[in-house]
Amino acid sequence: MLTAVSKGPANRTHDCDYQQDVKTQTVVSDTQENHPTMLDKNALSQLQGLKDQIEAEKEYAEGTVKATRHRFGFVVLDDNREIFLSPDEMQRVLPGDRVSIVIKPVTAKDKKAKAQTAGELEKLLSTAVDCFVGEVVQKGKAFFIAPDIPELANFTRWLFIPPNARSGAKHGDLVQCQLQRHPFNDGKPSVKVLQNLGDVSTPGIENEYCTLRAGIARYLAKPAVASMDDALKTAQENTVTRTDFRDLPLVSIDAPSTVDIDDAICAQPEGDGWKLYVAIADPTAAIGHSTEMTKIVAERGTSHYFHGTAIPMLPDSVSKPAALAPGEDRPAIVCQLTIAASGETTDASVSLGTVRSKAKLSYQEVDSVITGEMVHDFSAEISNLNACFGALRSWRENNELVIEHRNDFRWILDDAKQISSIEPVDKRISQILVEECMVAANKAIANQLKAADKPGPFVTHAGIRRDKSDEAREFLTRYLPEIADTDFATTDGFRSLINSLNAASGDRPLRAMINRLMSRASFSVKPAPHMGMAVELYTNGTSPLRKALDYCVHLQLKSLLGDSSVTPAPATVFDAINQASAKNRQAVNSAQNWLTCNYLNKCAASGEKTFEGSIVHINTSGFTVRLDKTGLEGVVDLRSHKDKFSFDKWEMSLSSKSARFALGQSVSVEYLPSDKPRGAQAAFSVIAAESQEATKTADSATHENSMSEHDGASSNEQETD
Repeated sequence: MLTAVSKGPANRTHDCDYQQDVKTQTVVSDTQENHPTMLDKNALSQLQGLKDQIEAEKEYAEGTVKATRHRFGFVVLDDNREIFLSPDEMQRVLPGDRVSIVIKPVTAKDKKAKAQTAGELEKLLSTAVDCFVGEVVQKGKAFFIAPDIPELANFTRWLFIPPNARSGAKHGDLVQCQLQRHPFNDGKPSVKVLQNLGDVSTPGIENEYCTLRAGIARYLAKPAVASMDDALKTAQENTVTRTDFRDLPLVSIDAPSTVDIDDAICAQPEGDGWKLYVAIADPTAAIGHSTEMTKIVAERGTSHYFHGTAIPMLPDSVSKPAALAPGEDRPAIVCQLTIAASGETTDASVSLGTVRSKAKLSYQEVDSVITGEMVHDFSAEISNLNACFGALRSWRENNELVIEHRNDFRWILDDAKQISSIEPVDKRISQILVEECMVAANKAIANQLKAADKPGPFVTHAGIRRDKSDEAREFLTRYLPEIADTDFATTDGFRSLINSLNAASGDRPLRAMINRLMSRASFSVKPAPHMGMAVELYTNGTSPLRKALDYCVHLQLKSLLGDSSVTPAPATVFDAINQASAKNRQAVNSAQNWLTCNYLNKCAASGEKTFEGSIVHINTSGFTVRLDKTGLEGVVDLRSHKDKFSFDKWEMSLSSKSARFALGQSVSVEYLPSDKPRGAQAAFSVIAAESQEATKTADSATHENSMSEHDGASSNEQETD
């Protein structure tokens, strides 16, 4: 019985299992009968096909992340469409990131509204954020960097600095950082401090900060320097034939602090004219040459000159052996120019030579000799140069175009490298003397390159922009109808145009007014006129130690003169030179603006806020004012003014019912102190009320604008000229 009891349940269990198996088989069998396609081999394939179809219907795209002043953003696609990115998605990216997204439809709240889309991040392709500058901000115990990247608009997001990556930076310090951790995976970016510049009171921080922000390295990268040093050590004696010019009384004229001396000059009487010699440093003769070196120089672009400091284009190991230091034998390219008594260059040649500069003279020394204030060991040489310079200048004034030098100002810096005072200065005669000699040499070099059918580079200027030629004609018809038919597409015609504008009488500054229609100078591998100078050919080749363009011209000249050790620069390097030049302008202008604001802040703190000045630039949003006593410049933004101003492009003026501002007009302004200067221009507001007569003129101008739509533009439009 016990056995039977013990076996009973077991048997029943097996029976149940069996019965369950039967039921299961029955159910499966029934299912197969009722749904014969469920286990069809094509079923999974069909499902996969449906999935693939859904995937194929998704729109994938690539684009660049664009931030806004709010938490959301956009991805700007390659076809210029802007796809919305939600705040959550924006947490995973940084402005300027290149990303892949899926574009999905979004249900609009308003059923009548257009269909909307939004982006969902798929993949980070690249980031524009690497090394950058900014200010350290402390929140609680945590430290962050507030990025300062002008090219990435609305980058207001703070990035975390881990404790071990802070390098001692404190709240308020200005630093250079590098992105250490991108937020794409978890929305948590972090950076490390590369260089702590100190707080805003650190002497010279304006120059250092603006240099780094523009992407300019103070020193060449170590591999580049090593490459140049190796070239210097292994440079072989070049067998090219050189003319011996060491007996010439060549002198350099420059600032006392200059060490990278590019040129030396002398003039010797010859008949009733002169033989002018311009010796130019020959860096590749000392260090050799390679295409890699050309690339390094092009990316460097130029030497950078700030108030109180300078960053050389080339390292000392390269520039010093090539510089035309006094008493040292140096290889050089020598321009020999025959100058007639009239100042015309009647003959010119360029050759490879060896020179020995006899002295390095300062501008002040040369000025003192020219004005008779002192007698110098080189008085005779300076006298010859001055006589030759006078003839050159006179000929250019009568036959070409000479840029007039406006009154300039000198900043006196204190120990903290801040402006302590500003004093007016006239440009020295010696500076203009050197400039005239360089212009003569550059014209000769350009002619040599063209004669040898070498692709420059040439410096060209097209004069009036082609797309503005009709406006220029209308401008002349309005104000100088007697020259309206002038062919300003030729150098003679353009020169006649500019001279007529300069000589025009009346209240309007016609010469300045036409500037908005002018093109900018540019590089070209094809010879073309430089309208701004009224010459058929021009280039820059006299500063190969300080300017990359001149270095490239130097390579072409040496190739022309039979030096097979050099390879002319490819045209592709000119883009790099342009980019480097743009960085230079950005850094130098920003540092100057910063120091200007610091100085005006100091003036405002002492009670000096109002200044007299004149309008030197004007557009639809406001104008730039130049202060009379200091030459400092700043902007007056009229977009927030209570009155609405109308811009008249023919009068170059802004007019409202109560005021009128025009190019060249004198104005009284009040400085608006800046809490955190970082390179933006100083801001002013207008405090002087217009006279009743001016108000009438303004009313008349406003009425005239309202009658002619194409003559005016509203103040909220942005002028692109």
